[in-house]
Amino acid sequence: MSLDAAARRRYARQLLLGEIGESGQERLLNARFCCGADGDAGACTVAAEYLERAGCIPDASGSELPIPDESVVMRFAGSPALREPAAAIVGAFSAVEHLKEVLGIAAALELPSELTLDAEG
Repeated sequence: MSLDAAARRRYARQLLLGEIGESGQERLLNARFCCGADGDAGACTVAAEYLERAGCIPDASGSELPIPDESVVMRFAGSPALREPAAAIVGAFSAVEHLKEVLGIAAALELPSELTLDAEG
């Protein structure tokens, strides 16, 4: 599959990145993903948005994103007040790790369990 003019305009910044380029963008446009039933809903929403913007397609038959469940997001947040930003960070992290795998840059990593947003936690 070759990128048409509209795709070249839409993904122009990604095409300039050595890690992506035209062949990487084609891989992203062919990549399918789905959020697992056990993953945190807020984190999944953020991950899906990032992946769709990169060109990946949500599809129930696609690769299941390794999105941590709500208990992991709450532990990362450290307090209920930080739950929403924690879900956003976890979702973004999951999306980046999935993109690395699709592009063949590196194997996906898990969110380090020792990280927390709450300085008190």
